[in-house]
Amino acid sequence: MSPTNVLPTVTRASSEVLAEAAKGTNSTFQLLYFPLHGRGELVRNLLAYSGAQWEELAVDWPVQKPKTPFQVAPVVYERTASGSVLELAESNAIERYLARKYNLLGSNIWEENLVNQYYHNAEGLTQAFALRVVGAAPEARIDEANRFYTEVLSKFVAIHEEHLKQNGDNGHYVGNTTTLADLKVVQTLDRILLLIPKGSAPVPVSKELTPALWKVKEAVEGNASYAEWKKSQRSLDLNANTKARFQF
Repeated sequence: MSPTNVLPTVTRASSEVLAEAAKGTNSTFQLLYFPLHGRGELVRNLLAYSGAQWEELAVDWPVQKPKTPFQVAPVVYERTASGSVLELAESNAIERYLARKYNLLGSNIWEENLVNQYYHNAEGLTQAFALRVVGAAPEARIDEANRFYTEVLSKFVAIHEEHLKQNGDNGHYVGNTTTLADLKVVQTLDRILLLIPKGSAPVPVSKELTPALWKVKEAVEGNASYAEWKKSQRSLDLNANTKARFQF
């Protein structure tokens, strides 16, 4: 965690100059986001998985908000090897930018299309979970969670298990390597498995119930820098903060 809440001074230049600056993979990154998972979770996971050098800026949102591109977080500041500072906004755009930079979008245009399909389908599951379970009134959460597991998650699981089998049941959605699709699905399932209302039915996701999806989870978690991040005190604190924030 950076001790400062002062936002970096962003480089203003032509798109050609900034595109050239963005080509390298030896940048350092600063993330501006609140101390919980939310829309910052996959950004953190991507930075960790890629082995990038990164830190989080201290948050003073009333002061920082007017200085961000859309007055929403997360925002990522990338300092390139040339010294340029690039400002990245909107979580989905940040995720795809990092995935492209660190070769997590497949090896060709067709594979990138497949990655995008799985990524966006998992985003639909994320939004459904947020709306139907996280956003439910506390007294209705158990019933809403049980319906979500039966009506939404079970369908997602069945479809994705089949897609993974079609790719060889090798722990990856596309080809033989981890992509943004894998990281997105794992992040989504991790959130569902973290925010379980007390008294609800078991989440229908496990090594026994969803073996192909579980292989994807194990493959992502086998990355050393990702595993180190997940074991860090900061990551554990984010788990606790997220449960507390949404009263789970």
